[in-house]
Amino acid sequence: QEMLLGFQADLGGLSGDIRSLQEQSKNLGIQLRNRKDAELGLRCFLSKIVIPPNLADVICHGDVDGTFVDCVKDLNAKYEYVQQMEAEKKKEKKKAALEGEENGDEEDKYNDDIDDDEDDGDENSPITALIGIIPSKTKAANEMY
Repeated sequence: QEMLLGFQADLGGLSGDIRSLQEQSKNLGIQLRNRKDAELGLRCFLSKIVIPPNLADVICHGDVDGTFVDCVKDLNAKYEYVQQMEAEKKKEKKKAALEGEENGDEEDKYNDDIDDDEDDGDENSPITALIGIIPSKTKAANEMY
């Protein structure tokens, strides 16, 4: 009978270990699914904003032809996406600031980031962050003005 009690205790310990391993497996499965979802979202986002080297090369050094026009359209689509993201970000900040004012929170009341001014081509603009060039300081921009 003593041997059976020892065997029963060992089985109880193994049962606890199995439950623990099942819980760990479940948690790892959730983490893996979350990482795959994050990777998919990040891949989609990056495809919308990253300028491939061949696109930049065609625009900077290529002949002005159909390929050039297609590349400029792609670049414009990327720029518009970044502008849209920035506009949404400003709306969210403005909404948060207004909600803060309604709740008596003065912290965000005078936030310099919240303004409706158009992009004036400074070093902090989304296009500068996207391509690393200040638009108003390019040769093409100077010729436009």
